[in-house]
This record gives sequence, structure tokens and C-alpha cells, in this order.
Amino acid sequence: QGQEKLSCAPRKENGTHVVLCELGNPMKAGAQITVELELSVSGLEDAGDNVTFQLQLQSKNSPSSPNTSVTVTVPVEAQATMELRGTSLPATTVLPAEWHGAGDSQRLEDRGVRVEHVYQV
Repeated sequence: QGQEKLSCAPRKENGTHVVLCELGNPMKAGAQITVELELSVSGLEDAGDNVTFQLQLQSKNSPSSPNTSVTVTVPVEAQATMELRGTSLPATTVLPAEWHGAGDSQRLEDRGVRVEHVYQV
């Protein structure tokens, strides 16, 4: 009916990372619940194209209750937001109409006003 935050505890079990979430106790017979999990997984550089999670639902009420297990495969996607900004220093440059640069000179001053372009990614 209502929305509640779950209390979850991460732990290691047999070399596997496990997150245990208590959904509630007691629960009425035939109760249906929907759970949304948001997981943050690091170190995905070598994970390949997807990550697989094993989800399991267990009841503490009945020792003979079946262990319902499902495998969920999530594709790994890389996303990046980039922005490119740039400026020129000086912002404007005006040369006289009759100006001609020294064609064979090696000095930068003889080729015109120095303009520096700065870009930020």
C-alpha cells in the first residue's frame, strides 16, 4: 500500500558480495509487494557487456518454503556529458588594410599579431 524505505546490509558470503534487505515481518499470506532496488556498482572497466545479479527471496516463517531465485542481467553502458568552451586572446584583432607580413621572416611579430586560443573540455 504505502512506500517504505528498506533497511539493507551489505556483506560478503563465500567470496560473493551479498546485500540482505528485510522486507517486513510478519507478512500476510498471499501478500504481494513490489521492490525497487538502486545499486551502485564500481569497477566495471573489465565487466564486459553486462553485469548479472542473482536475486533470491527467502521466508523465515517456514523452513520448508521454496527458495525463489531469479537471475537478472543488466547491460553495461558508458555515458559521458562533455562541454567544449573556448576563448581567443585577444578577443578581436584588427590589421591595417595596407599591412603585409614579411613572407620569409622567421620572427612571429613579422607575421601578425599573436592570437592565443584556449579550450576547456
